[in-house]
Amino acid sequence: MKKLHHDKLIQLYAVCMEPPDQPIYIITELMCNGIVLDYLRDGPGQELKLPTLVNMAAQVVIMIINNQLSH
Repeated sequence: MKKLHHDKLIQLYAVCMEPPDQPIYIITELMCNGIVLDYLRDGPGQELKLPTLVNMAAQVVIMIINNQLSH
């Protein structure tokens, strides 16, 4: 996932899994509008119309398929 680069994705910088008995830390680029779920439920994303949301979801699916990230 660190090698995946796209202008519409936040960049993954590192994952820390040591020591094994501690939580996993994921270090990413800052998301200026916060968590996507909060943005869509409580933020400006509430105003987005269904066709826009469907288009956003379709873009994610296309990126997953094009980068062979699906199982």
